[in-house]
Amino acid sequence: MKRSAALLVGTIVTATTLSGCGGGSAYCDAAQKNKSALEGFGKTRTNAAFAKLDQVIKSMAKTSPSAVRKDWQAIGAGLEGVIAAQKKVNLRLEDVDAKSAGKLTTAQQKALNTAYTAFNAAVKDHGAVVVKNVKQECKIVIK
Repeated sequence: MKRSAALLVGTIVTATTLSGCGGGSAYCDAAQKNKSALEGFGKTRTNAAFAKLDQVIKSMAKTSPSAVRKDWQAIGAGLEGVIAAQKKVNLRLEDVDAKSAGKLTTAQQKALNTAYTAFNAAVKDHGAVVVKNVKQECKIVIK
């Protein structure tokens, strides 16, 4: 069980930062408006921060060009999966550590690990696409 807890904690997303400027479209305006939330992507691991990030990702998906809309939506679906999994096991994101995860049942740990793995995969598979698109469309560099 401790190994599962360590895997769970280890799957938490690393930070992505956003810098630069751009504008001229609803998409670029959304990127600029939400710049601080995108810059803090994954840095603040709280229920409130992830709920805010969920809204930002939805905004980006809604205003994005059709060529990358599914990529934003995939990232958003992964994030929503993490939020739902955390809620289901009654563990706030701000309380996740090896000790708290170790108190969960094996099934709960597996569910959380599955949600984080899916989210990380979505970011890996679709993140580069949206990064490139935001740079091209908005002249905003996401690092």
